Amino acid sequence: MKQGVFHQLTRYGLVGGVVYLTDFLAFAVAVWLTEHMYLTANIIGKIAGAAVGFVLHRQFTFSWEQKDNLARQVLSYALVFLANIVGSSALLWLLIDWANANAYLAKLCVDIAVITASFVAGRFWIYRSV
Repeated sequence: MKQGVFHQLTRYGLVGGVVYLTDFLAFAVAVWLTEHMYLTANIIGKIAGAAVGFVLHRQFTFSWEQKDNLARQVLSYALVFLANIVGSSALLWLLIDWANANAYLAKLCVDIAVITASFVAGRFWIYRSV
């Protein structure tokens, strides 16, 4: 059964909250432990969030009848994940190193764009319906 965009956005918001909390907490701890190495911390946060996100989005957010098998979804998710790491790291670098923004505030701003792009990729590419 195909779900509407509003239904999925609601589910994405719920799951996204858990994923983002995982990502941000891992980022914050890593920044603290690595003495402000925010790019390394961003990668650690993204990995932690992605691990939680793939399972929850597959089983809950986009749980209607899916067109592709698990292997293809993992590959698609990994490609989006790599794009997210590259894009978010570049934007963090610009905001923190060039604009002297606070690392935590910069991450919050960058992740708004990443989360939006990830929803679109999830709905129309990774977990696409029949």
